[in-house]
Amino acid sequence: MPVWRPTTNWEHQEVFIIGGGDSLRHFDWSLLKDERTIGCNDAYKLGADICKLCVFGDVVWFQENESALAAYKGVVFTNAVRLYHTQLPWLWTLQRKPIGLSRSKLAWNGNTGATAVNLALILGANKIFLLGFDMHLAKDGKKNWHSQLSTRPKKSNYAKFLEGFLQLSIALKSGIFNCEIINVTDNSDLDLFQKVACAKFWDERRANACNSKLR
Repeated sequence: MPVWRPTTNWEHQEVFIIGGGDSLRHFDWSLLKDERTIGCNDAYKLGADICKLCVFGDVVWFQENESALAAYKGVVFTNAVRLYHTQLPWLWTLQRKPIGLSRSKLAWNGNTGATAVNLALILGANKIFLLGFDMHLAKDGKKNWHSQLSTRPKKSNYAKFLEGFLQLSIALKSGIFNCEIINVTDNSDLDLFQKVACAKFWDERRANACNSKLR
């Protein structure tokens, strides 16, 4: 696919980003069917009705998932340097910016979750909800709700991820984008954004939706 020319298709909209944290292991995915969503890595396996867009930045992960990604009905984005000139018709690419944020590139900040945030911002989101951004190992030593990693997670990885989000938050405060980020992840170690308990968030969202229908 030709290099993606950024467009604000989701301007002034709310966007959910599906992370990989173990806190989503028993999540009710049907809650996301009517939402605008960006899934990190294996979230595409939930299907395009749940994960509308998929983003990744790891070439090794891509090599392991290429065949299944080709059959995915959503849109796939990457900032992987080695794939920038790919001829695959279903893969949308943007150049990678190492840290911070950009309107014309996808900043990496050391992890796919931060890349997904930059993608949502480029698309025009004015509110972003983070799901599954645990930023720590689960008690059983696993890292992801889907438990399909090719390598075992390391505790040290999360320090790098958190540092990347610090750089992202600093860039956000510079005013490059005007967006609110809310972390809807129970027991998350990511403290840079407002936190809301998952159950409370969805209870309030359901109540607000019902009230809107009654007006």
